[in-house]
Parts: sequence; structure tokens; C-alpha cells
Amino acid sequence: MISPMQFVRQFSGRVGFAVGLGVLSLSMALPAQAFAATTNVDAQKCGAKDVKCVIAFGDQRITERLTDLSALDTKVQTLQQKKHIGEDEADALKNDVSTNKNGLNTLKSKLDAESDAQAARQDVKNIYEQFRIYAVVLPRDEHRLHLDVEKTLDDKLTDMKTKIEARIDKAPADKKDQLNSLYNDYKAQLAAVTPLIDGAKAILPNMTPANFNTNRSAYEGQLNTLKSDEKTIQSDLQKAASDLKQINQTLKKK
Repeated sequence: MISPMQFVRQFSGRVGFAVGLGVLSLSMALPAQAFAATTNVDAQKCGAKDVKCVIAFGDQRITERLTDLSALDTKVQTLQQKKHIGEDEADALKNDVSTNKNGLNTLKSKLDAESDAQAARQDVKNIYEQFRIYAVVLPRDEHRLHLDVEKTLDDKLTDMKTKIEARIDKAPADKKDQLNSLYNDYKAQLAAVTPLIDGAKAILPNMTPANFNTNRSAYEGQLNTLKSDEKTIQSDLQKAASDLKQINQTLKKK
């Protein structure tokens, strides 16, 4: 069965734009090791003065985070190359990845130079409390990436209105009521999406490690709002794509 977004490509004639519903359903799941070490409790298993043990533990945690940040960067580049997100959106995400990788590497240099186990333990603690890569950064940037893909799709669907209207104008009279009903729903779905995307994106700057650390309740509340908005955005875009598919099917019927 042809997907609604394959259908968008056929309808619009833009071969380069083949965003499928699979892209809309970008996985928000993090790598398997993402939550394998959510505290620095393992560092406490090192001897009280065993600085090398603490450093080794911290280096491993930093390496995990650098690896997963690099994976996000690769995903962003792939979606940019496929024109599913724009250059500005990709640059914002890549800059955030770079900022966090640089910060972690600076912390690693400090940790590796420690000669006191207690100071090394504080550095390990900072991996979690200062950066919050798994609790904040990666989830936030995955949400941002998801919204960027949805915004690109919304823009493409909106740009097709003129072409759809022209085809409906040329349709047989006995099909116009059905076509106009579908088209009106199409426009309604897209009209609902734009403010939701804008509102969801406005939440993202508040999703910081500092806010996570100091006001967890407010942070979780905004995160829940963001997730709810994303579900609605995806549903509305899917309905618009379905309307478009039905419009095309109706126009093809003899």
C-alpha cells in the first residue's frame, strides 16, 4: 500500500521530497546504554583513595555520551541531506551537539589530571549534574529534530494548496462536493498544526540541565505539554496526508 507521503510526492511531482510516515514517527528512544548508568554509584565502589578507578569510571561515562551525541549528529546530517530539515535547523542541532561534546571533553581533561579521588568523584558527579546528556540534552534535541521534520512537511503540504485547488476546479461537477469537503478538512488540519509547532518549539529553550536540576516539577510539566503537542501535530499531519490521498484517488476515478 502506498503511504500518504509517497502520495504527496506523486501529487506534487517533487521527486526529491519523499518524507514517509516513518520519518514522522522518528524514534525518541535513546541507545540501550543511555540509562545504564544514571548515577555515579559505581564510582563509590572504588577505594576511598583509588583515583585511577574513579577516573576510569568517569572516562567511560563520558565516552558513552560522546558516542551518542555523535549518533545524533549523524542523524541530523542524514535528514538534512534528504531535505527533511533545513540548513538553519540542522546547524542549530549540530551546534548544540558540538557545545556539549566540547564541554564533556574539557571535563574529561580535568578528570584525567586529578590526583585526588574526592576531586575526581566531584568531576564524575558533574558529568551528570552539569550536562544531563541523557536526561535533558538528547531527549530535547530529538524533540527539536522531530519538530523540524514536521515543520518541513507542514510547509510542503501548505505549498501544495494552489495545485490542489487548480485540480479541483477542473474536476467533474459530480465530484466537487466530495473534493471540497476533503480539501476543507485538509486546510483545517494544516491550520491547526502551525501554532502547535510554534508553541512546542517555544518550550525547548526551557529544557535545560539547570531547570531540570532546580525545578523538576515545572520541567516535567513542560515536557508533558511538549509530548502532547507532538502527538497532536503528528495526528493532524497524518490526517492531512490522508485527505490528500483521497483527493487524488477521487480525481483518478472515471
